[in-house]
Amino acid sequence: MMLAAHINQEKCLNNHGENTPLACTRCEQACPANAIKLGVKTIPQLDTSACTGCTACVCVCPVDAIGHESSQPVELLQQVHRLTMQGDSTIHAACSAVCADDADVNIPCHAMWNPILLACMAAEGVATLELEGMSQCDTCPVRHGANVMQQTEKDYATLNNALGVHMVISRQIRPRQRDIQVTTKGSVAHTEPPRRAFFRSLIPSIAQGAAMAAAQIGQAASQSIREEIPQENASHLNLPVRLRLFLRALPRLQANFTPVPPMLSLPIGAIQADARCTACNQCVEQCPTQAISIREFGANKVLEFQPDACIGCQQCIALCPEDALEHLPGISLPAMLTQRVRPLVMVPVNTSKTAADC
Repeated sequence: MMLAAHINQEKCLNNHGENTPLACTRCEQACPANAIKLGVKTIPQLDTSACTGCTACVCVCPVDAIGHESSQPVELLQQVHRLTMQGDSTIHAACSAVCADDADVNIPCHAMWNPILLACMAAEGVATLELEGMSQCDTCPVRHGANVMQQTEKDYATLNNALGVHMVISRQIRPRQRDIQVTTKGSVAHTEPPRRAFFRSLIPSIAQGAAMAAAQIGQAASQSIREEIPQENASHLNLPVRLRLFLRALPRLQANFTPVPPMLSLPIGAIQADARCTACNQCVEQCPTQAISIREFGANKVLEFQPDACIGCQQCIALCPEDALEHLPGISLPAMLTQRVRPLVMVPVNTSKTAADC
């Protein structure tokens, strides 16, 4: 059996006191095993005996409050980066049900995939992602990979409409054309990459030198991506990891202006405000990523919005005492790419309130 997920109650969006409404139910909606329950105004409670460790809840939490030791998107992208640097555009991923020795990537369950992670792989140069193991979900203790992946593929197709770089997802594993058969006397034939066979045919000293050089290049590439991923714009440091990865990959994905609808699996969002806003500052105080701010502008106050910092939690909408905020039905990826602050509404100072007044 896989290890259960773990919940960081302090980071959970619902952990803001008894007088605030329930802010987020994504983990409960996403759990295919019904192992997560939410009461009224409570943080999620995990039934570890029911949790199968599929990591579907990890992929939808907008604040990284749920974790699992086998779900490490940064490490996975590092591995994919190394493979694409070697010229591999087709990635063969196998789950724990099959334990394929010839797979490029071994993961605990295909439920761990999410549209943003798939888009980041496309940005790394992956043209085809081959998935192995979903035919064995019925007999696997984790068992939810195929059902979760079915919805993930739909969400990824929706996201793809706003992107110019695409990746094909296939459940058929094709033979590796880059592999060749190498047979030695008295041994069984086995596959060996052509670059290794090439090195083997050279003088041993040259082969050794080439292998050392290749190892150094691989270490340099690994270190490069390891340093790139955590070090983004300082304003992004409080964002969930998968959104930070997506913002890093977005320039290479050739985003267009096709709006992306809100989805459970995407930690992105956009809001608008109307004249009922009193600049009470309550939305600013409650926003977990500082996507909303208020600045003085002469005799007025301006409510501003940072598109690339919104995680779509809609907590500001739920807590607005004037019902002045509304979630937009579509998100513009180019707006996230520009990273420009957008003014929402201007409020005269004499009509503004403080959070205490509300």
